[in-house]
Amino acid sequence: MNTASLRAEYEFDLPVPPKEAFAWLSDPARDPEWQAGCVDTKLLNGAAREGCRYEITFALIGKRMTFTVDITAYEPGRRSRFHVVDGPFGYTGTYDYTERPDGTTGVHWTFDVEPGDYFGIMPKSLLRKVLVSQVKKDSGRLADRLAQAERPRSS
Repeated sequence: MNTASLRAEYEFDLPVPPKEAFAWLSDPARDPEWQAGCVDTKLLNGAAREGCRYEITFALIGKRMTFTVDITAYEPGRRSRFHVVDGPFGYTGTYDYTERPDGTTGVHWTFDVEPGDYFGIMPKSLLRKVLVSQVKKDSGRLADRLAQAERPRSS
C-alpha cells in the first residue's frame, strides 16, 4: 500500500477584507454554497471554531466521500486549518489570509493528502492537478459572487 502524502497549493484573491474572506472559507456550513464538489456538511458540536467537529460529503472524480473533520486553527482574518479524523483517506487543509493594500484578501491554500490506495492507480501528480483545478474553479466562483454583492467597505 502506498501511503505517501502529496501537497497541493494554490493562491487566489477575494474582493473582500480578510475577516469576510475568513467567514466564507472557515465555516464548513457555507462550503456547499461555493464548493462544487461539496454535497453536504453538518456541524457536530456547535458553530465553527477551533475544536469544532463536522461531517462533510464530497462528490469528486466519480466517488462520493464522507469525512469527519476537526477545525484545528481558527484565527479570524489570519488562518484556518482543518484535519480529517475519520474518512476514506486523510487530509489537512489550511487557508492563510493576507490583507492586500486595497483592502482585498490574498489567500494561500495548502492541502496535504494521504490518499493511500483510495484513488487506485491514479498518479499523484494527476490527483494534485484535479484538486488544484477544483479549488481554482471554486475560488473563482466565490470571488465572482463576492464581487457582485457590492457591499460598502469600512476602512
